[in-house]
Amino acid sequence: MEKKVTPGEIVVMAAGAVCLIFSFLPFFTIDIAGFSDDISAWGEGLFPVATLIVLFTVVAGVLVALTKFANMAFTGFLGFGMVQLLIALGFFASILALAYLILDKGEYDFGIGYFLLLIGALGSLVGAVLVMNERKAAGTGPGTGTL
Repeated sequence: MEKKVTPGEIVVMAAGAVCLIFSFLPFFTIDIAGFSDDISAWGEGLFPVATLIVLFTVVAGVLVALTKFANMAFTGFLGFGMVQLLIALGFFASILALAYLILDKGEYDFGIGYFLLLIGALGSLVGAVLVMNERKAAGTGPGTGTL
């Protein structure tokens, strides 16, 4: 198995790391008349939905890292190949993150953690698409007749 890490794989792994690290920063903040409160993606009211953004991107990053650095041969999961899983995980993380833009937050505002999770989720999707295109160009992706 080739050990060279492609740019798409780097983006997927970096997006997973960004989401994991910054998921502990304020996702929502409130500041009313001297009262201030922050809620992270792991906090009450946001768990498990906001946490799924983190979990999806981290799983995608770990899958890429295991196949590249731990000699794990990924043959598929429930009929989906590696690229399809990366795209699905990145897509669902991005949809969940974007859905918070239309959410009625009441008195709360977005914290810096939300914006960094949004960037990480979109980065995971972009990285997955890059991986798909890199595999197609190399002749090892879906639709090329090879695994």
